[in-house]
Amino acid sequence: MLSTLLTTLFLASTLAIPVDIEERNNGQSGNGKPLKEFIAELYAQVNPNDRNNLLGDGFTFDFLAAESFGGGGRDGGVILADNTQFPGVVGNGLSWLVGFLGPCGMVAPHNHPRASEYLFNIAGPPLAATTFLENGSPIFNGQVSAGEVIVLPQGSVHFVTNTGCDPVFITAGFNSETPGVGFLSSMYTSFDEQTINAAFGAEGTVFDPAKIPGAVNLGHAECLKKCGINPDTFSINGKVSNKDLMKKAFAGFLKAEGFDFNGYSADEFKQFN
Repeated sequence: MLSTLLTTLFLASTLAIPVDIEERNNGQSGNGKPLKEFIAELYAQVNPNDRNNLLGDGFTFDFLAAESFGGGGRDGGVILADNTQFPGVVGNGLSWLVGFLGPCGMVAPHNHPRASEYLFNIAGPPLAATTFLENGSPIFNGQVSAGEVIVLPQGSVHFVTNTGCDPVFITAGFNSETPGVGFLSSMYTSFDEQTINAAFGAEGTVFDPAKIPGAVNLGHAECLKKCGINPDTFSINGKVSNKDLMKKAFAGFLKAEGFDFNGYSADEFKQFN
């Protein structure tokens, strides 16, 4: 399963795509039209064949070259290929996410109002995960190790955090072209300060909106201490690429598993002929 996923990601990064990633990041479709306009044109096609002809080779997406959501955070980034970024999902009822979490990196509590999520830890330390759907519903607290998945129901509030000092490489599928996302910390800033303070039963300021971190921020204090990370100064944003985070996640995972790099050769599979 892991090798199949790696092959898929490799092909996605090497096959030709009609939209140059720099143009897509600048809101262009690659055919002279703004990306939003091109996606609207795809949705206007009643016949799927007409939509596919319009797409051409546009069924691939390069996650390793794409910009992270919100420009990334201090401890990694996530990329969501939804119907605002990837024309290939239009009409197919799905979208896909890839995440690169640094040591102790956390995707803060959030929900997806229009989709369930199927999150897979590809390589790296175990993820700590918590999810619940509503007041009074069961709360799941557990770990998702490499090779394991967790289902996060539509609308559920959840978070995942890297519990180790090596990066972790994750991916997730959604049953919607536009799953949406609402980070709880950011959503509260939509309300005035008096409302927020009253909701928390506080007289003073509950939190400073200016200090709310990006999508992937530093996680639990226990992990930061274990890994020697200074929460006041640590940041890999713009210093370590998503591709390098992926490589380090695999390297750390294989090292932890005791994999013999020097003793491995693809030729060993010839014995099964």
